[in-house]
Amino acid sequence: MTLVKWTPKRHYLTNVDRMLDEFFNDGWNFPVLNKSTNWLPSVDIKETDDVYTITTDLPGMKKKDVKVTLNDGVLEITGERTVENKEDNSTYHRRERSYGSFSRSFNLPETVLDDKITASFKDGILSVEVPKAEEVKPKSHEIKIS
Repeated sequence: MTLVKWTPKRHYLTNVDRMLDEFFNDGWNFPVLNKSTNWLPSVDIKETDDVYTITTDLPGMKKKDVKVTLNDGVLEITGERTVENKEDNSTYHRRERSYGSFSRSFNLPETVLDDKITASFKDGILSVEVPKAEEVKPKSHEIKIS
């Protein structure tokens, strides 16, 4: 009987290749992640009465490595996290941190204020606030019958 090391992961559904690699290997053959490996940072989307807030975890990244754009109602967050290349004689036994470029896109509703969208970046967390437009409510008033 062979023992297989089991290490649960959070992102199986977002990275099917990694899931299959971990399922079929014996737990000791670790895949090497290279610069071309794509990854998806975790995102939370919160809604209040006035604003949608999109919060993205980007640990180890700097503001200059991230770009937020809006094109035709689609908000896109892109960037790249590079591998730390230190020239030493170390051998990695496990490398779980993902590197490479990423892109996350979100279709915004038509009832947002495109020109009022703001973004802030602090401590590896990107927060994008998308304010809602006041919905046009039909005006009604009573008409007196003469």
